[in-house]
Amino acid sequence: MSYKDRLLQAARAAAKVQQVTVPDMDEPVYLRRMTGTERDRYEAAMAEFRDKTGRVDAMGNTNKITARLLVVGLGDEEGNRVFDDEDVDVIRQTFTWAAMDFLSGAVLRFNRLNADAALDAAKN
Repeated sequence: MSYKDRLLQAARAAAKVQQVTVPDMDEPVYLRRMTGTERDRYEAAMAEFRDKTGRVDAMGNTNKITARLLVVGLGDEEGNRVFDDEDVDVIRQTFTWAAMDFLSGAVLRFNRLNADAALDAAKN
């Protein structure tokens, strides 16, 4: 087996799911690792919320940004996506803001999409 094949096999076998307990929800929720392609698509979708300086301008769009993150960051026990891109409004209308806020923070940390997670990863 070539090094490339071993590397790809290791990437596929890496832990890709984390179960979390969300306050006020009876069902366990599973976070999933985003693929590189999903991360790129999420970042591209965020472009519509960036101002001229490149900072995210979420005024009035916070729920939409958060719901898009949950669409790609939540999965089943195996790490498969459970929501389609078209489910953003379903998430916004169904999940409480408290649950969305809790889960978005967990997804950001699990996928190392925030500054604190990047620093933690650098320490390991």
